[in-house]
Amino acid sequence: MSDEELIRDKGGLQQFYDDPKVVGTYLKRKESPIGAVLHARQVEFINDVIRELQPRRLLEIAPGPARISAELDPVPLAVAMDFSPNMLAEARRRTREMGRPHWQFARGDGFRLPFKTASVDFVFTIRFIRRFERESRDKIYREIHRVLRPGGHLVLDAQNRLVAGPHRAARSGYNVFDELWMREELVAELEAAGFAPLRLEGMIRRFALQWQLHRLRRFGLGGPAQLLIRALECTPADNPSTWMVLSQAKR
Repeated sequence: MSDEELIRDKGGLQQFYDDPKVVGTYLKRKESPIGAVLHARQVEFINDVIRELQPRRLLEIAPGPARISAELDPVPLAVAMDFSPNMLAEARRRTREMGRPHWQFARGDGFRLPFKTASVDFVFTIRFIRRFERESRDKIYREIHRVLRPGGHLVLDAQNRLVAGPHRAARSGYNVFDELWMREELVAELEAAGFAPLRLEGMIRRFALQWQLHRLRRFGLGGPAQLLIRALECTPADNPSTWMVLSQAKR
């Protein structure tokens, strides 16, 4: 699909992610060797932040089928908000199946969060913000900043243009817009939106080699491939595929 054909508008994205076929296959990516490693690293990152900050009021925006939230440590109040009724239904089912009944769910629009100003300690969102172009992202940042208490924290993910760009150009199957950043662009964008980046954790740190290992799944070697991909995550992250970013709302 060409850049011109990618789904970019809010309505199109809402329709796409409420499609039962998309809902039903959303978690398949985390079953692949490289997807499983990225998923585990993201869960570990957010759980580490929760243990460090000990938030009392947590909000996840656009949880999808609770890929991340179903594996997080409990907090006193945890709310997951999505616009898609089908994603919310799957998220409810999965969190209970995974022994996380403390999650509450709300249907809402990420551009107009249905929460009071300064009512949340910690917000995280995976893949949601990067689905929009800059003007729309700025609107989302403003809403997140509004609902966070002064000094509250935001976690999001971002993809490295230097790594993800060439990979996507060589492959098909991307239906929706997905922003890519240079590291300095990402930091500058967050700063301009009122957030001070505190930590950028590189993930899938040796993408070219890890992708070759990932392809071993075709020969029934998905398990060993996943172990090797995970081992490479212990190397320095000079040019990772993905960043997880912890930022603090400026006062």
